[in-house]
Amino acid sequence: MRSLKNIALILLLTCGVQVMADSKTFVCAHEKNYLPPLDPLADAWYREAVLLAKPDTLRPWDRIVELYSKAIKRDHWKAMHNLAALYRTGWPGGIEKDTQKTIDLYQRMIDLDIPQGFYNMGAIIGNKAGVKNPATDGLTFLDKAARMGNPAALTELGKQLIYIGNKDELGLLYTQCAAEQGYGHANYELAAYYKIVKRNFPVAILHYQKALAQGHDGAAFLMKRIFNRKTKPQFAMWYEPNDDLNRIYNDLYQQLQNEPDLRFPTLMKDHPLPPHPTQGYDAERPNWKPNS
Repeated sequence: MRSLKNIALILLLTCGVQVMADSKTFVCAHEKNYLPPLDPLADAWYREAVLLAKPDTLRPWDRIVELYSKAIKRDHWKAMHNLAALYRTGWPGGIEKDTQKTIDLYQRMIDLDIPQGFYNMGAIIGNKAGVKNPATDGLTFLDKAARMGNPAALTELGKQLIYIGNKDELGLLYTQCAAEQGYGHANYELAAYYKIVKRNFPVAILHYQKALAQGHDGAAFLMKRIFNRKTKPQFAMWYEPNDDLNRIYNDLYQQLQNEPDLRFPTLMKDHPLPPHPTQGYDAERPNWKPNS
């Protein structure tokens, strides 16, 4: 039986709710065009806090909170986002979990008209944190964020449109809009769609490669697995094992494990993908080749 949340999502995505676009009216907005300039002094405090909060360090939580809080007083939305995330989960021995503080910071972002704030609020509502109607209210915030080009919101709504609303064309437009903004998870979701739904393995692996280039460690894990001799053919999408590519992608995966902020913008040029043994470079265009 479908959950009440899924039923609400289906109704919103299939019954012509005005807040949702369709494939003829959808306009791909880019989030950068909606972001205000950051105060330089606040940005310096923010960057110092980010460095202090890096994993594998003795993190001085009091100082980190102090720096983020100082930046927030100057309307630094990234500091709001990061501090809210700390309050959302809490850190043993450092920061006590406080959902209300998280929501207050998200509301502050919304008051500043920051796309990420609308997404954050929609996401926390979706987890039923202090609201009465999480499915519908959360989607309203997600739709607002998507209309302002937030990649995470575009990707989430794209998934819902494809897999719940059965609106593949529109869902792909949402997801592609996020992907072209450099959002690795959007390319990861596109890869999953072409792998599972379309069974177009060359297009799927291309999106996995793009996701890896954009810093998605899950895509890096799958890429190294695809060319591993020990991987079963169905899990490798029936690509031929390749020791050189396996070594390359394993190295990239390890780099991302050590430094999650890494990006590989020349990956596609440096390491072109081989054709699929039966589908070539695109199962729907058998004679197509890269740069043709």
